[in-house]
Amino acid sequence: MLKVHPDRPSLEPNMAPEALDAFYWYMQELVTYCREQGLSTQGHKHEVLERIRDHLCGRLVMTPRESARTRATRAATGDHTITFETRIGPDYKCDANTRALFESVIGPHFHFTAHLQRFRRANTHRQLTYGDLATEWIAEHERRKDKNYKSTLMHTWEYNRFVRDYMRDKERNQGKTLKDAAAAWNALRQSCGPRDYASSIAARDAEDSRAAHPYRDPQA
Repeated sequence: MLKVHPDRPSLEPNMAPEALDAFYWYMQELVTYCREQGLSTQGHKHEVLERIRDHLCGRLVMTPRESARTRATRAATGDHTITFETRIGPDYKCDANTRALFESVIGPHFHFTAHLQRFRRANTHRQLTYGDLATEWIAEHERRKDKNYKSTLMHTWEYNRFVRDYMRDKERNQGKTLKDAAAAWNALRQSCGPRDYASSIAARDAEDSRAAHPYRDPQA
């Protein structure tokens, strides 16, 4: 049985979107919700979370699926003409035609990136166009020029980010191991509130401060 916070609501279409951030959700719960609501289950956890958030907020636009017959016809006739207004469909390919289109506006330094693929998969419900992909590629290229920029960790996103920050905090965690970091994460994910390392430290410091200086009623 999954361990959850006692105040966590049920994941249903009428749930407040804010609850996605306030509580921890297991991937299997998110996938079950997507299947029940007819949403795509593809992508990493943070991508599925954003898809559910859009659904709860009423922003989700379902894209009609192209029939197998239509796809077969397109393949047989070689109809692969694309423009920046063309919507991204299930037949999207990282091929020479797509590369040529992006290079026409970005330049010869364009190359397919993992970030662009993640962005596309995370937004399959938003009817993206090739122009949207080009815009995101340029934006990511500019962000990477900042030496302080850190790309978002994927896969076990929240966990990886927490462990990374935990191990970097030498002042508090000198000599600690990945096992210690995992134990700290397991304790944090059962709580209500943000699940990043900085917030957990702030909450712990505040609790320690209250314990050291308990409130006394001046009228007592």
